[in-house]
Amino acid sequence: MANDKPKVKVENVGAKTVAVVAFGLGNANTGIQLRNEQGKALYKESVKSGEHFAKRLELAAIANGEYILEIESADSFTAIPVVLTSDSALVKTADQVTIVKPKLAMNGDKLDVIIADEFTDEIWVSIFDVDSNRLAFERISSENLKRFDLSRLKKGSYTIQMTTRGKRFIQSVSLDK
Repeated sequence: MANDKPKVKVENVGAKTVAVVAFGLGNANTGIQLRNEQGKALYKESVKSGEHFAKRLELAAIANGEYILEIESADSFTAIPVVLTSDSALVKTADQVTIVKPKLAMNGDKLDVIIADEFTDEIWVSIFDVDSNRLAFERISSENLKRFDLSRLKKGSYTIQMTTRGKRFIQSVSLDK
C-alpha cells in the first residue's frame, strides 16, 4: 500500500527568483506555500486535482532570511528550505524533506493506521474524543500496521492525530453503532 512521492523541483533561476515544478501530486487539491520562520504564509497557491504546477517566484520584495516552501497534497508533505540574501535566493535541496502521510482505514469498529512509506521510521498516534480527551497515545514503527480496537467507544466523531518527523497530520473518523 505504498504511495508514490510527488516529484518536486525548486531551483534558483535568477537574483531572488526560484522556479518551482511539482507533479505526481495525487487526485486531490494541493497547497503550495512559502512560510517565514514564524510559520506565517507569505505566498499561497492551490493546484487543482491532477494538474501539474510550474511557476517562477519573484522574492525580491521579501526580507532576507530563512523560509520554507511547502507542498502539501492529500497523500504527502514536502518542505524545502530557501535562504534569501540581499542578492540571491539559495534553495537548500539537500535539506528537502518529503513525508508520505500515514493512512487511516476503518474496518468495522477497528481503526487501522498504515504507514505508507518505507522511509518513515515512526509515527506517534493519538486518538481524541469530541471533548479533546486523549483516549490513546502510541508509537508505531514502519515494520507494522497498527490496529486500534474502538469497540468500547461510544457512537460519534473522533480525531486522529499522527505526528512524524516534526509534522502533524489530523483526520476525523466516525463510529456508527
